Amino acid sequence: MTRMSDEEYEAEKKKVTRYHNIIEIPVLIFLFSGIITAALNMTIGGFTPIIWFVLSFWCVLVIICMEITMTRAALERKK
Repeated sequence: MTRMSDEEYEAEKKKVTRYHNIIEIPVLIFLFSGIITAALNMTIGGFTPIIWFVLSFWCVLVIICMEITMTRAALERKK
């Protein structure tokens, strides 16, 4: 991995933070959809409650991977 300058790192950090904030919205939507469909014992468009929870979990995993990547970039930058 190539070393980033301070400006490049800050630009990348802002971009990742923006993506992080955008992905948090579907997490909440999928989570609440799963809770509501489970409470009402129904499906929406053929999606059972477990599918909504899996979609929410997938978005959380993407957020975690983005955070790990930014932490790794920050640690490599300190070397």
